[in-house]
Amino acid sequence: MQTSQIPLPPRKTTNSPRGYAKAATLMSIHERLAMFRRFKQLNYQSLLYMQAEIVDLQNELKVLVIRDQGLDEHLEYDLDWWDLAHGKTRSGRQQFNKVKILRKKLVEYNTALLQQVSLAKLESPNKRDLDFLWNWFERPTLGNFPILSPDRESWDPENHDDIMAINPRVSPDNISRWFQNLLSFYHRQLGEKLKLKKPDPPGQGIGENMHSYRESIMEATVDYVVTVVAATIPLTSIVVLYLLKDDGWKLGAMVIFSAMFALAVKTMTNARKIEVFAATAAFAAVNVVFLSPDSTPSPGPQTKS
Repeated sequence: MQTSQIPLPPRKTTNSPRGYAKAATLMSIHERLAMFRRFKQLNYQSLLYMQAEIVDLQNELKVLVIRDQGLDEHLEYDLDWWDLAHGKTRSGRQQFNKVKILRKKLVEYNTALLQQVSLAKLESPNKRDLDFLWNWFERPTLGNFPILSPDRESWDPENHDDIMAINPRVSPDNISRWFQNLLSFYHRQLGEKLKLKKPDPPGQGIGENMHSYRESIMEATVDYVVTVVAATIPLTSIVVLYLLKDDGWKLGAMVIFSAMFALAVKTMTNARKIEVFAATAAFAAVNVVFLSPDSTPSPGPQTKS
């Protein structure tokens, strides 16, 4: 298969990093962009081959064990490790030699297996960060094709399901993810025009149009929004239910506010389903008070004059 030829970037004398060093510089400055291939298929294929080798060696060992059990001079092999390991003849040492080969193969297999377990635990990158990295490699004003060999295709869309991130951007809840999606729209419509962005350190040579926003500002904004909503919904429901006199309207308002509360908990936190149910039930229990009969104390018994 022929690969498309990418024109070489113009050669300039510069202190800026080039090639792999340029990509590494980008990843070191923005660690959320440090993404690499998992090679899941190759790793699993390698494990299958190693497993097949061990099974084959295991079967060969069984044959040797059965053979030695039928020889008078090898009867002690099952009972005495020393006799097994120090057979007097070449054939007498075959069983233990096979064990030593198996031992090495098992170490390789177990190591590879545990490494694969660790790789499987690494998270996939944030989709926006992955799309940005791919565009960075391809755009002349950013990465400008820093890698020309076939591995430049490692971050292409067809490989996105096989990419892992070293330090991925983690959105703690749905509302944070929504704010992250809103940020790109804000950047295009307002931030870029008003220069409300943080330029990357000069002299890094990772792109002419690289800008980033302080995530702490976004996190603080999300915290403020969540705090206001957490305080507003319960108090608003209490006020509305207090003002309503008809029980039918009160029931309808309770349903609406309970739904709003459950949606807010699910959207703005990482609460599990059972926690959402428990919190909503507690919220509804508080509001039920307003459906109780009028608890105004009745006047005490009066005597006739």
